[in-house]
Amino acid sequence: MKKLVFFAAYPELVPTIKRLMHLSRYRGIFAGSVVHYYPNMYDQTVDEDGDLAIVRGYSVQVLKEKYDGPLIEIPVTGSDIVNTIALCRERANPKKIGIIGDYSNLKDIEAMISLSNLNLKVYMVNTPEEIDSIVQQAVAEGCDALISGAHAEKCILYHGYQVYSEIIKISEETIIGVLDEAVSYIKVMEAQNHQFDSLKLVADNMSDGFILTDGQGKIDIINVPAMRMLDTGGRVLGKQIEEAFPYLAGNCKRVREEQTPIDNVLLTRNKIKLSVDFLPTAIENDSCSGTMIVLQDIERLQQKEIRIRNKLSENGLIARYTFADIIHQSPEMDRLIERARKYAAVVSNVLIYGETGTGKELMAQGIHNASERKDGPFVAVNCASIPEHLLESELFGYEEGAFTGAVKGGKAGLFEAAHRGTIFLDEVSELPLGFQNKILRVIQEREIRRVGGKKVIKIDVRIVAATNKNLRKMVERGEFREDLLYRLDVLKISIPALRQRTRDIKLLAEYYLSWYSSQFRTPAERFSDSAMKLLCEQPFKGNIRELRNLMERLSVTIENREVGLADVRELLEEDIQEEILGKAAEEIRREDVERLLKEMDNNKTRVAKSLGINRTTLWRKMKKWGMISQET
Repeated sequence: MKKLVFFAAYPELVPTIKRLMHLSRYRGIFAGSVVHYYPNMYDQTVDEDGDLAIVRGYSVQVLKEKYDGPLIEIPVTGSDIVNTIALCRERANPKKIGIIGDYSNLKDIEAMISLSNLNLKVYMVNTPEEIDSIVQQAVAEGCDALISGAHAEKCILYHGYQVYSEIIKISEETIIGVLDEAVSYIKVMEAQNHQFDSLKLVADNMSDGFILTDGQGKIDIINVPAMRMLDTGGRVLGKQIEEAFPYLAGNCKRVREEQTPIDNVLLTRNKIKLSVDFLPTAIENDSCSGTMIVLQDIERLQQKEIRIRNKLSENGLIARYTFADIIHQSPEMDRLIERARKYAAVVSNVLIYGETGTGKELMAQGIHNASERKDGPFVAVNCASIPEHLLESELFGYEEGAFTGAVKGGKAGLFEAAHRGTIFLDEVSELPLGFQNKILRVIQEREIRRVGGKKVIKIDVRIVAATNKNLRKMVERGEFREDLLYRLDVLKISIPALRQRTRDIKLLAEYYLSWYSSQFRTPAERFSDSAMKLLCEQPFKGNIRELRNLMERLSVTIENREVGLADVRELLEEDIQEEILGKAAEEIRREDVERLLKEMDNNKTRVAKSLGINRTTLWRKMKKWGMISQET
């Protein structure tokens, strides 16, 4: 409920206003409102509890000095002036009438007078200070009746001029019009107050501190966290920012004047380290825009970041490695990493070529963490590990009820999970040809549609793909779409095999030996020169992954601090023997296995031994030939 204060221009108006306030159209709206008549507004103290004031004429300017709330000015209509002129002629029959005021309709009245035989003159007033001299002028020029406002009538009475005086009367129609305007204003105020209360409620439930000032720097809102962080020690609402928080005042003033935000100002209060942002609350065509101040507890921010990173890490949506984690000393890798840094600065798709074990994902993570998307998710997808019938639902997600077994509420796909980050499509060459057109559309349109869904979801994802195959030859064989290749192969990185950068073998071998020895608490810590020479001569077809596995085995089996030539040769010979056995296993025919199974009563251990292979190799061969189901 809003309180209206109505200042009547003359005492007879008071009961009329009160009566009109009780019309059915205003039922309950003006309850608690008051109507005042002050003969001299200059000498009165205005009731500050009023939410809205209504006043006429020069009283508006007087009231503005005493009251900082909203004002509605009562208009002086042409009909009100004409009616007052008629009343004056009826009561005094004057020879000459003077009309004093600044009312906009006076010019129209002056034009109307020129068409009549009335002896009437209009005296326009610009400021209240001129009223006294204008009244004297009108009397001196022979006006024996004056029509004016309350201030001019006060001058007439004060000087004792022997003239008839009449205050311009306000019609009921005018009063009703003003009350209607007040009702509209009150509704707007109530809506604004509701928004203000809602904003205050939201602000008080924020973990961050929040202060809102108006265009003059007065504090309109301050929430509980801000009072705690700044230790206000008392009421600051309604105070000037300079008075309440002088250490914030400088930036606050600068933002108001320049309308440019200031971010991440560091501040320490009560041993709490704060990050403070100053933001302009600019409204179009508003010269008195205020400032929003947001205070964040830096320690709490750091804890929150840790929790977010842990959560992302749990979901596998974080890139753990940077370019600094790529162990190397060869100039080839130096040049490659420098190129990758340049690629990280843009948003174009990247295709990484490299043999198995060369560190393609490590390079992809380095690109992500060097880019502007480093704070976003990094989603790694092994295209070869997802069954073809699950690819669409895994990559694009699905809606509830899309298929039997669908999770209630549906599930976001990996492309959605990578929004505003990077998706790494490893072994992209293994995508089924029929599915490649769907990936192409996602790249082109930057949108996905979940399985079973109708809604199109916009995504902002950078694609980094990797392969160990020659995609151009796959295109020639019709195994890979040429248009998809061109979409992926915008920026290219070819990671050289380990045998092509032998200088890195020594550094990597020493690093992994040391790391595994530390993990397993074993003594091995260095290589003899001959052992290292033998290592550097190896082809390492499995690249870094093969070298790493070899170092893990060495750290476990070696009992001395130094790894010798014989130690390395022994493990390498084991690998060669395993390779020979693998080749032998490839020469085994299905009919031989079927025959031996019959002869040995399905004893797979005896069959494997007879073939010179282990049981696991036999199982893989049988699975490949489709023999598992009938043998289990």
